[in-house]
Formats: sequence, structure tokens, C-alpha cells
Amino acid sequence: MEHRMDLQHANGLDVFNWFASGAREVASHIRYLNLINVFPVADGDTGTNMATTMRAMVERPQHSQSFGQMLMDLSQSGLESARGNSGIIFASYVSGLAQEGKPYEHVGVREFARVAFGAVRHLYGAVEQPQEGTLMSIIRDWAAFLHQNVERFAGFAEMFATAYREALVSLEKTKTQLAVLRKNNVVDSGAAGFVRFLEGINRVFAEGRDTAAIPDEAPPLTVADEEVTLRYCIEALVDISAHPSGEDVVTAAVKQALHPLGDSQIVNARNGRLKVHIHTNTPELVMERLARFGTLLTQKADDMALQSRLRQWTGGGIGLVTDSIADIPDAFLLDNRVSVLPMGVLVQGAAYLDKTTIRLMQLFREMDNPDGYPTSSQPEPARIQALLTERFVQFDSLIVLSVADKLSGTYQALVQAARKLETPQKRITVIDTRLNSGAQGLLVKLAADMVAQGRTHDEIVEAVQARIPRTRIFVCLNTLAYAVRGGRVPNTVGKVGMALGMRPIMTLDKTGHGAAFGVAFSQAGLTRKIMRLVRRAMARGGVEAYSIVHGDNLPLATQYQEQLTRITGKPPAFISEISAAVALHAGPGTVAVCITEGGAQSA
Repeated sequence: MEHRMDLQHANGLDVFNWFASGAREVASHIRYLNLINVFPVADGDTGTNMATTMRAMVERPQHSQSFGQMLMDLSQSGLESARGNSGIIFASYVSGLAQEGKPYEHVGVREFARVAFGAVRHLYGAVEQPQEGTLMSIIRDWAAFLHQNVERFAGFAEMFATAYREALVSLEKTKTQLAVLRKNNVVDSGAAGFVRFLEGINRVFAEGRDTAAIPDEAPPLTVADEEVTLRYCIEALVDISAHPSGEDVVTAAVKQALHPLGDSQIVNARNGRLKVHIHTNTPELVMERLARFGTLLTQKADDMALQSRLRQWTGGGIGLVTDSIADIPDAFLLDNRVSVLPMGVLVQGAAYLDKTTIRLMQLFREMDNPDGYPTSSQPEPARIQALLTERFVQFDSLIVLSVADKLSGTYQALVQAARKLETPQKRITVIDTRLNSGAQGLLVKLAADMVAQGRTHDEIVEAVQARIPRTRIFVCLNTLAYAVRGGRVPNTVGKVGMALGMRPIMTLDKTGHGAAFGVAFSQAGLTRKIMRLVRRAMARGGVEAYSIVHGDNLPLATQYQEQLTRITGKPPAFISEISAAVALHAGPGTVAVCITEGGAQSA
């Protein structure tokens, strides 16, 4: 479509081209926008989030000729796919544009200015605590300028060019409006992203003319001492179409319900879909409360504490990735910058994120729900690809330690994702640990300790692979009931075993398949068998390391710790709760002992 410098009326196709050009401009400056990102958290992903949100807007909708319909399509795609604080703020403003622009098939500059200014009210209604000197205030200032000066403009080219220059002035002011921006002498990253978006719109009218006014250079940032007080950036999309109240009522109720759980809250609804963003330390409670209003469609949880530590990292070195089936204390993972790929936990039709948006006690409650037994699922390919891509940029090489291939398709999915990224100069090694739970966690700890020691990629891979056949897990089940319900034990066998009061010990064979190892008829009997196994390992060649994991049974895990410390002469490498994938088949009260034997490979 030809775009004349004197364009005086715009329709849906014009709007789409403006957004597409703006999205391209933001995408070309992702690195800079990430670099200067220090507010509200210095997690270094504002550029990525804004670019992802805008790309979703322009990739999905049909190209309607109607101005109002085009904005509706852009808004729907934006709210469903928006990422991060900045992405959701931008999508919320576009939602306001759609609501204000709904009556128009096409607009002139006066109608557009009216729509842009009116949309600000919807944006500020979606955000709980607006901050001056941010993306929101830039949008407000830009829209107010349009509203106040619209009579000066003969057409859209002149209007966008003039308003863009005003936005640059407003952007520069952000350096002094927030303390963290003054400290680092940078403009607000989200605000800079919006100005880049406006720059992209100007390129539609003046192809080839360089309108850039923000240099992609930033001073050194002093973010190392910035404390992340709320760890998780949580986003959710909720289907509220069946809720008896209207969208405005539900939106207000959701804001009130989530208010005590964190900050940076943004809530917006369109066509029966509610988009929520919040920073919190209790993501599981956020999802629990959202589930009261409708069906949870999608969930995202970014660990801002990990992002902050990775950002402070000087770059390079070996990055470690594992999945959430690896049971190991969260503090260790955070301290050693280990990225965790969450498994899915399917509960009543909603896919939660293991160890983040659902916790063990919530899962145990759902496991006793007669309406349906929860199940686990491997991470989606897009989630895997996104995580590996992000870490691939940050490190010289990656080592990925996966749950046993025989237990989950996660290993194969990781291998496929790694093949798309790996180059001759930059490696990704995906290891099938043939283990799970605390046994897999022992290998993760070994790899992390070796990274800290400065060992090479090949040395770490060789050491991990050498330990796999010498590492075992022994899971002591309180009952067969959950193994039956989870599908690990046939129903007929389970009924007989439960009638007899059997308490089996489960393990994994050398290939990673589940297998029964022994049985007892009391907890004391299980404990005796476990201690006997460890004594035999000590007699064969010693125990290099061991860990204890449990399903809400810390007292028994502590008893095991005391006995095993006496037998082995050393404390456990760690004690940790079990993952959802293990809990679904083991049940509450479970305790497992994981050991790595010393010397030659054990029989």
C-alpha cells in the first residue's frame, strides 16, 4: 500500500503497517533495551518482552480494512501473548485504543488523537500503582500532546513526526524521575522501547530517513546491589467467559484478591480473556486465587532473582540447565546460577509449572480430589527453546542434565532444541542422566561444583557420565495407592499389595526404567532395608555422596540423615522436597535415599 507524506485518513491496513514497522524497530534494539533495564527490576528482559509482545500482535491478526476492527485484533493477540511488565503495559494501552477506536472504520488525525488520548484512561485503570518516569508516563505525555496540538497537523506524517520529537524530550526526563534511573544515568527501558516503536511508525512515512535519536550505548550500570525483594514475575491468561459477572467486575475483584500478594500488578480483560501480571514471592497463591475466577489457560513464571544474578555475571563460562524433576535445594540452584526447566502439572484442565505455580501441599490436596487425578507433562517445545536460547547467549557452552529418557520425552525435546542452536564454536551437551529426583540432583550438584572449580566442559561431562551408573535412588512408599492411581503399578497388583499392607521400595534400573527393589510391611522394615543397602555400598567401595528427598515428611528424612551420617561418616549432600512428577506416583510421606557409590561400577 502506498503511504503518502500527506496521508489524511487511516484505515485498518494503515494501522497494521504502523504496528509492524514499530515492532521491527523495537526488535532491532532488543539488546540495548535489555541492557538499560533497571526498573522495576534489573532483570534485563524489557527489550525481549516488548519485542515478543509486538511480534505476537502483528503475526496473528487478520489484516482488516476497518480501523476499529484492526485495533481489536491487535489488542486480542497482544493481551494473550504479552510478556513482562513492559509488554503487558503496552498491550493494555492497545486494548484501550481498541475500546476507544471501536466505532471507526477509518480516522483522520483528530479522531486518532481523540482515541489515543482516551486510551490512557484504560491503561491507568489496568495498572495498580502507576509510576512516573516510566513507559506509562511516556504514553500519557505522547497522547496528551496529540490531544492538545491536533489542530496544528495537516496529516499523519506531520503529526507522528512532531509527537515523536516531544516523546524524545519526555524520555530524557525519565533519567531524573526515578532514583534507580538517576543512579545509573539511563532512561527508562520500557519508555525507550515505546519511543523506538514511534520511530518505527515514522519510518513508514519516510523510508530511508534516519530518525534515530537514542544512541544504543549505555553507561556501566550499578545494579549489583539492587535487592530483588519479590522473586517471581508471574503472568497468566484466564478464561473468564463463564463467570456470571461482567469483565469490569471480575477485573476489579481480581485486583483486590491479588493485591496482598505482590506489586507491579496489571490486570486487563477483553472478550472473555483476562491477562494478569504481578511480581510476587508466592506464585502458587496467585494461581490458586485466579482459578476461582475461571479456567487458567497459560502461565509464565520468570525467576527475577536468577535473572539478576545472571545479569551480574560477567558472561562466558559454562551454563547449567536441568529440569524440575531434579530434586535439589532451590538455594543451591540460585547460588550456582543453574536454570531449571519446569515440568507441567495438569490439574483440572490447567497446566501449572512444577515447583513454581503449584507447590507440593497443593498437589497433595488435588491428588485426593475424586474428580480427577493430576498428571505431569513435559515442557512445551517453545518453553524449552526459549530457555536454551536465552542461556546460549549468556554462556560459552551449556550442559543440560535431563531426567531419564525412559521416564519422560523431555530428554528428546531438549536434544532437538539443542540441535537448532549448537554451532561448531559453541556447544550444548544434553545428558540423559537415566535418573530422577534426588539422584538426578546429585549429578546437578556435581556439575555445579565442578563449574565453580573452573573445570572444563569435557571434564564435567565425563565426570557426570561416569557417575550415572554408580548413582541410585531408593524410594520408600507409604502405600501403593498413589503408584496405582498414577499408573506406575497395575491396578490388580496394587489392590493385592494394599490389601496385604505392602510398602515397596521403588528404584530405577540401569536404563532409567522404573522397577521394584524390595518390599516391607512397616516403616521400620523399610528403614532397615534402606540402611542395609547403604552398609553394603560402604563395604563394596564406599559412598561418594548421598541425598535425602521427601514428600512433606521432614521428621523421617531427618531420622534418615542421622542414621546415614553414622553409617557413611558424612552428612548428606542435601535434603530436599520431591518434585511433582515424583510425588504423583509416590504420594505424601514418601522418603527416598539417593546414593553415589565409590570405586568401580556397582552391580
